[in-house]
Amino acid sequence: MSATKTAEELYTGTVDLRSARVGDQVGSLAFTVSSEMMARNAWANDDYHPWYVEDSPYGGRIVSPVYLAAFDARLFYGYYAYPEGGSLFAKQEFEYLRPLLADVEYVMEGTLAEIYERKGRTFYRLAIVVRDNAGVEHLRMLKTIAWPVRARAIQETP
Repeated sequence: MSATKTAEELYTGTVDLRSARVGDQVGSLAFTVSSEMMARNAWANDDYHPWYVEDSPYGGRIVSPVYLAAFDARLFYGYYAYPEGGSLFAKQEFEYLRPLLADVEYVMEGTLAEIYERKGRTFYRLAIVVRDNAGVEHLRMLKTIAWPVRARAIQETP
């Protein structure tokens, strides 16, 4: 049995989150969702739509829309150091322009689009684009991460 890795072991980023600036290019991540990965995802989510497990009108099995939710954390925390005490995934938005197919390589790129404060936390909004190897856009995603987990005390102004 393998040991469970901590977030600090999983994520390799080195830039302090407190120094984040709008416009930061957090890098890119090449990935392929294999047929085996698709089968495990179908089982884990009890979602056996025929387009995911057999074939689709798009020329092959398509990747479930929720599947990519885990990849963007590797992108964000592959650049920024995972903060002490952790963070919260506050919101995710997807805009699919065309389906992603199983066993095809794609590249995910991210840019820090917005930073704002609310209720004792800092929110970091990451804009992500997923393209195929020909440069064709398949997906746009916005992921909002909140830090710290326990809100800071809010200073009231008189």
